[in-house]
Amino acid sequence: MLEIKIDEGGITLGRRCRIEYYGAIYHISQVGKIDIFKSDKDKSVLLEILEELRYKCELKILAYCILDNQFDLVIKFHNIPISKVMQRLKMYYTKYFNEKYNCSNSPYKGRYKCSVIEEDKELLYYIKTIHELPILFNCADSMDEYKWSSHVFYKFNLNSILDIDYILDLLNEDRNLAIEKYTYIMNSKYKYNNEKDELFNRLDKILLEICNNRSDFELIKNGSKKSYLMGLKRKYINMCRNLGFSLKEIGESIGISERAVRKHLSKV
Repeated sequence: MLEIKIDEGGITLGRRCRIEYYGAIYHISQVGKIDIFKSDKDKSVLLEILEELRYKCELKILAYCILDNQFDLVIKFHNIPISKVMQRLKMYYTKYFNEKYNCSNSPYKGRYKCSVIEEDKELLYYIKTIHELPILFNCADSMDEYKWSSHVFYKFNLNSILDIDYILDLLNEDRNLAIEKYTYIMNSKYKYNNEKDELFNRLDKILLEICNNRSDFELIKNGSKKSYLMGLKRKYINMCRNLGFSLKEIGESIGISERAVRKHLSKV
């Protein structure tokens, strides 16, 4: 049985290089150039594609969250590599999206990001993190309110495209006790011991508070140099500096150099 430690502090997603092997579990995140899910039907189509790939590619889908401009997955892969599965998933959804909205280009913003998950405790951390995304991006006030994540299936022991047994069996052999422990973890400040992740989670929260909307947050995080964002960048940098973050930490959080951070501070 997995022992869970509850601790203070925030949570965020790690980033590591792609490693492919039989039985590997990954967190996968794909962001769109625009809103890639404009309706509930669009979100349903992505789940239908995932269900088809689940059988064809021998996947175990352990968690998901679908926002208007992003989807996050936790998947256990077997015989088919992650690169092949993601190629099919993105291709099938792009075809549907372009036909429906009369587009011809890819709706995605670059390649998906992924992290291999190597420990059971880390796995719970990632699942909690993606279930919290609707709260982070002001799409819902609680996990229970948001219907486009896998949270409800665990909480109420429901059958779906998910393999809930894999996670719940880690928590307790008794299903009722496992669900109680799952619910407790989701409502707690459970964290995986990764100090750098915690640091960037705190910085992301500061940036989210400063930005006018999620689009500006994503633009700044991805290094946009649009002139109207300069004021937001400087406000963010100045606030983080006043809170005691180093120039290196601030720069890494938004993809700029220490020199560039110093330059912004000189103009505040």
